[in-house]
Amino acid sequence: MSFRLEQFWRPEGDANGTLTLVLINAGADTPGPARLCFGSTTMPRADAMLTGGRLGRSIATHQEIALDTTPGPGQRHEITIRGLSHRPSNRTHGALAAWLELEDGSVRAVDCGDLQPPEGTARGPVRDWPEGRVEVPVSILPWPAEVRLEGFGPAPLLVPGPGCDAAPFIEVMRLHRRLFPAAPAPFALTGDAGASAVTPRLDDTLSAEGYRLVFGDGITLVHADAAGLRHGLIVLAQIAHAARNDARFAFPAGGEIADAPRFEWRGCHFDVARNFHGVEVVTRLLDILAWLRMNRLHWHLTDDEGWRLPSRAFPDLGTTGAARARGGHQPPQYADGPAGQSGHYTEADIAAVLAHAGKLGIAVMPEIDIPGHCTALMAAVPGLRDPGEPEESYRSIQQFPNNALNPGLARTYVVVETLLAEAARLFPGARLHIGGDEVDARTWAGSPAAQALAQAEGLAGTPELQAHFMRRAQAMVAGLGRDLGAWDEAADGGGIVPENTLLFAWRSVGKTAELIAAGYDVVATPGQAYYLDMVQGAGWDSPGAAWAGIATPESTYRFDPAEGLPDGPGRLIGVQAGIWTEHLNTVARLNDMLFPRLAAVAEAGWTPQAGRDWPRFAALSKGLPTL
Repeated sequence: MSFRLEQFWRPEGDANGTLTLVLINAGADTPGPARLCFGSTTMPRADAMLTGGRLGRSIATHQEIALDTTPGPGQRHEITIRGLSHRPSNRTHGALAAWLELEDGSVRAVDCGDLQPPEGTARGPVRDWPEGRVEVPVSILPWPAEVRLEGFGPAPLLVPGPGCDAAPFIEVMRLHRRLFPAAPAPFALTGDAGASAVTPRLDDTLSAEGYRLVFGDGITLVHADAAGLRHGLIVLAQIAHAARNDARFAFPAGGEIADAPRFEWRGCHFDVARNFHGVEVVTRLLDILAWLRMNRLHWHLTDDEGWRLPSRAFPDLGTTGAARARGGHQPPQYADGPAGQSGHYTEADIAAVLAHAGKLGIAVMPEIDIPGHCTALMAAVPGLRDPGEPEESYRSIQQFPNNALNPGLARTYVVVETLLAEAARLFPGARLHIGGDEVDARTWAGSPAAQALAQAEGLAGTPELQAHFMRRAQAMVAGLGRDLGAWDEAADGGGIVPENTLLFAWRSVGKTAELIAAGYDVVATPGQAYYLDMVQGAGWDSPGAAWAGIATPESTYRFDPAEGLPDGPGRLIGVQAGIWTEHLNTVARLNDMLFPRLAAVAEAGWTPQAGRDWPRFAALSKGLPTL
């Protein structure tokens, strides 16, 4: 690349400081007048003051600056921006990708450097993940409820006992081979006299998903149900795998493990709308969730930046709604570059993911995020805008203009009902999540249609208009015979009905208690502890989002979702990790941010609070499989 963009942030000049961009021409020609285009999560405000260029189009993270001059060979041109959306706090909060657009429509690539901090800023560590300690020499994650083991030695060959059904063993062998393709298998279907037989035995008096492993002359696996059998076999596979591959660990000759999950819902949210990830990544994630005895995937399939669900009724959702690119209906975002990105799942893809999840005992909950976060939907499906509402009468927190479905338009409900019916067909029996988050307080204030509805129904402001919309969507979901999921904002403005509803408490740690007191069943997924896109360290070089603060591996692990909760009509039914992908556009970036914190959430969902131990977890989580 002949052009490079260096970038610096300094705290002077404005409440949120000054961003300086230095465009360097390392090539042999001058391309002429140009616009500098880049994607940045630190955005110029509408009132920003620039030197060296003029701010043009600004849509969410996509920014365009008409340069006062384009540098010639060996020259540089400096742009300063005062009036930023927020104060950046790490190297990934500046431009993530950049390019020049010339007058003739052509593009010049620009190599993009990290955002550099003021002199003296602490830069690391990126995260603190100590070696930890191992007291009982077996590796099991999450740690079981009760462990009483003795007589440790090499791992024997494990085989099904005489007359046992081999199918559950085969599924766990396949799971292990997918996760650790170069490692020796934990089980075989037959063996010589030195093999140790594993004999499953059903006991429906155990707690749901529970199991008990008794080690001795062979191994007895007592289980409550099919899930308990699977969990017990996976735990045996974990013990055998570590004993064969890590000198710290061995296999028990005697003793017992008695185990059952702490919570019913042990979930992971995966956003594929901000940055698309294909079926192979999703199925690999499902394998890791099963290995960690997690049992829910919350699949975030739609957002402003992309619509990833197939639709027979609205096929443009798979093209216009699923793509962003220079010159397209939606510009590039985040680290896209000028070509942007596109991607959506076919019906066959959805079926393949569900089949894979089913073999692993994982339920998949799709999310159609409404009424906000609908830029992609509104670009692909006509008739969803109030013609009397001024353009850019509001912007979302991510700076998308007029991005919410309008509750005052009849067309809105026709489209929503169609999309929910399609989701119900694609995801048989699944709970349907309908979003409800981050609708800006000024939304619909300039819409004659919405204001007419508010006057007719006696609704005050955006929260009550949104609650009216959400209750209508809830009725549609109930009409499809499905339970409903939504973000915690669904309780605002009068809220939706708690019956058959599960709310996901994300905005603060205290939201879980508030929702339980209001009568809702709740999954705890606070950004401050369980959002895996949050920075893992205080230093400038620690990448990721920072709006919820710093979520180190240790703070994520030590968070107790049940602490201080009230008795109430609602209940805490589980925990969920959140994978939001604004910064996580590659598998490498996913791996850097997910591990070990995903396993920390898994252990919060499984292990009794009194049995959790950070030094042990730090040691055991070194051997986690990754994407």
